[in-house]
Amino acid sequence: MKHKRFIQWYPVMIAVVILLAGCATRKEIVFANREWQISDFYGQIIDQDSTYRMTFGNVLIPDSLVIISCAESASKYPGMERFIADILHTAHLDSAEILFYAPQMQTMFVRLKTPFPPLKPSSISSPMHDENPFTSWIHEEDIEDWTRDSTEMYTYSFYNKRKRQLLIVDHYDYGDIPVAQITVFQTKNKTTERMNVRDTWRTSYFGLHNMKEFMRDIEFWSNNVEFRRAHAFANYKIGQEQKLGKKWNAY
Repeated sequence: MKHKRFIQWYPVMIAVVILLAGCATRKEIVFANREWQISDFYGQIIDQDSTYRMTFGNVLIPDSLVIISCAESASKYPGMERFIADILHTAHLDSAEILFYAPQMQTMFVRLKTPFPPLKPSSISSPMHDENPFTSWIHEEDIEDWTRDSTEMYTYSFYNKRKRQLLIVDHYDYGDIPVAQITVFQTKNKTTERMNVRDTWRTSYFGLHNMKEFMRDIEFWSNNVEFRRAHAFANYKIGQEQKLGKKWNAY
């Protein structure tokens, strides 16, 4: 009798073992482990060897800016690695290398280590080298192969009411390097409270506007989304400047 019961439960036991093994081997996030500082001259964030130089736009950068760029910096904020991993998974960027995440500035930059899958974007901006790139919105009936050209920026949006989160993901080339600029609009929830990121300088990051009531504050969020686009255009141009600078240094 016991033998028969074991046979009946054996497939279930195997399934549980496979499930647990899958959890145990969950892919960890990859940091570029670069050191960053804020330049008073440029008003930008710059890595130690000046490979990357990026702007947050025309905003005040706090002295106590939190920069997550390695496992050690993430460990200071309980749940931060899982939070970042969920963002990358939502954005289809599990294999990307994290350059940095600045939660107070609502910005994460990642470097694509593998080609991005041909997913239909919500909008395309092109040509990026123009002073004012033209942005066209994609309709459901639009059919293409959705492979991004180096002069284009593909934008994707992901809204999660339960998590009170809106992600705007801009894909473009920083010089010759494919990157994704992820704008993280996140209102306060249990996860962010556990992380305990200091936000006293800018209360709107975690409090004033609840992403769960997205439509009620549509004007506020629309303004932030539009500001993010100009931010991406500026960083594309900085990337081109960095690329030209490297060519001159080579001579």
